[in-house]
Amino acid sequence: MNKTMLAVLLGATAFSMPALADDTLASAKAEGQYVSYGMSDDWVNLGTIFGEIESKFGLKHVDTDMTSAEQVTHLLAEKDAPVMDIADIGYDFTGRLLENGLAASYKNASWDSIEPRYKDAEGRWASAYWGAIAFLVNTDKVKVAPQTWNDLLKADYKDMVCSRDPRISSYATASVLAAAYANGGGEDNVQPGLDWFKQLRDSGNLRNGVVLNVASVQKGECPISLVYDFDGFAKRDATGLPLQVIIPSDGTVGMLFAQYISAVAPHPNAAKVAIDFLFSDEGQHLLAEGYAHPTRNIELSDAVKAKMLPASAYEKVRFPTNLESFSGAVKNIAEGWDKVAK
Repeated sequence: MNKTMLAVLLGATAFSMPALADDTLASAKAEGQYVSYGMSDDWVNLGTIFGEIESKFGLKHVDTDMTSAEQVTHLLAEKDAPVMDIADIGYDFTGRLLENGLAASYKNASWDSIEPRYKDAEGRWASAYWGAIAFLVNTDKVKVAPQTWNDLLKADYKDMVCSRDPRISSYATASVLAAAYANGGGEDNVQPGLDWFKQLRDSGNLRNGVVLNVASVQKGECPISLVYDFDGFAKRDATGLPLQVIIPSDGTVGMLFAQYISAVAPHPNAAKVAIDFLFSDEGQHLLAEGYAHPTRNIELSDAVKAKMLPASAYEKVRFPTNLESFSGAVKNIAEGWDKVAK
């Protein structure tokens, strides 16, 4: 019995993988491994994806978790003694990556089926998934859940809202941008978002000194958290707590995450195999199993759909206009908040 027939009988989804060039696969197996930065095993199901790559192609994965900013710093320091092969970087730092010539040009095997807004025309990066900025609400502690950005300013939510500093955190920066959109601004005018975040802080609604993670949610330190929706779903299912993911009804920001191969990758062929798998139908479905939104138009299983919100919840998601505009907005938010926070 072939694998496709077996999958059908078991009720599983059968996936095909774009064919790899024989010389690329042979060279990848000779390299034996690939090293990633910023791609944590517990992030959007990446641990399972890395395991599948090892099982299918015999390539071991070595990773170092780090922020997008740390990636750029490490790569600049390692130019003469490269370590990293592939990485996952926030869209807000992709401009710095390209400015410094740190990404190789490689158009993965699924390139033609990726929408232009999710990839670089020169092949230096492509985004395998995105996440929406959302509210994660503990319904035991919050009786009436907020539905809009300005709802969070209400006195009902005194000392309840958790976020990081928008100068150092992508999702916090994107939250400020989403609030800017909700109040008449946008990428070209982030001031309404900065005003909103200042009001959130000055009202006492913004809770200070809390690191957002599963432990803080479990301890009840974050009754209302500003998160990526996929992280909220993961926390909900990991903790078993009464957590609700809410996409603000007045709109939010869709954050892209870019994957790329280092311009000086020590294991370039293994890196290509890993990137190809990430963008394959199977890789995209595994990302969705980790609650992320795949960028390729693939059919999701009913089990995956049942754990996520319907498409109608995302009708007001705003994606970056382009890399230059979005990077400029992020810079203006960081600099603007720096002036306020001093």
